[in-house]
Amino acid sequence: MNHTTTPRRSYDEQFKRDAVALLEGGRKAAQLARDLGVSPWNLRDWKRLYGTGAVAASHTQARSAALASAGGPGAVAAAVEFAAMQREVASLRRQNDILKKALAIVAQQEAHASTSSTPFAAISPP
Repeated sequence: MNHTTTPRRSYDEQFKRDAVALLEGGRKAAQLARDLGVSPWNLRDWKRLYGTGAVAASHTQARSAALASAGGPGAVAAAVEFAAMQREVASLRRQNDILKKALAIVAQQEAHASTSSTPFAAISPP
């Protein structure tokens, strides 16, 4: 049995800390994981390592809230924005493909309708 594995991605500590800050700032774990392209399990582990726990310092909470509401200037905010743009591009490409197929179908139907509507057009009157 041949197993193929995907290469493991590594994230720097600041990326992980920013992700935890967004998580603690009120973002949903599942949505944040999708936005960042990481597993929710990664977020859970990072929160355990870098999270504030039950006793949160006011500075950390303020930073988390600022990152969550304003998008933050860090690598996480850029990654979230990039992931959103990638989803939008993929959606637009799918829409474009659907429109191309629809146009081809309509053109084919019109061509078929124009040739079948005048069956005796090739015969000219004497």
